[in-house]
Amino acid sequence: MPSNKNRLYIALYPSGVANNEERKYHWGFLIGPKIESREEVPGARLHVKNSPLGWTFEEIPLQNVRNTTSLLARILIAKIEDEQRLINILRSLPVIQSDPNWRCRTWVAGALAEIAKDGKCVGTAELNWDKIEAFARSYVANKTASGRYQSGTDMSKPKPTWDMLENKESTP
Repeated sequence: MPSNKNRLYIALYPSGVANNEERKYHWGFLIGPKIESREEVPGARLHVKNSPLGWTFEEIPLQNVRNTTSLLARILIAKIEDEQRLINILRSLPVIQSDPNWRCRTWVAGALAEIAKDGKCVGTAELNWDKIEAFARSYVANKTASGRYQSGTDMSKPKPTWDMLENKESTP
């Protein structure tokens, strides 16, 4: 019987620091259903964000995980086996204030290491940060070069999604 477990995605957003390749994107996680048959697909965003008060962890429900404000792309990286366990891991990760080089991508890389070490919250998965980061940067750069983010109407459509488990694009 086929599984209908939720999926874990890496999400890329513009960071506002376009002239620094390493800091060009804001990184986070999205959780959404396997089947995305409706116009709006509910899910959640889990990430750290920098505010005037410092870095904070944020977990928010989304009406449509396929198209959040300013989302550039989703990269499917895992089938979730135990969602509460996964969320507890993400909630428990340290949020570092004292290191000026610590940021959202540092948190995501650390999260992937903890998810891999746990071995129970996800099943089939690609958790290698170096591979994910290189692919995600290239994927968004190619979409940008092809003009995907130039039109306001394009930004209202479901965002490009790549499935790293099946090595294929799953939405335009």
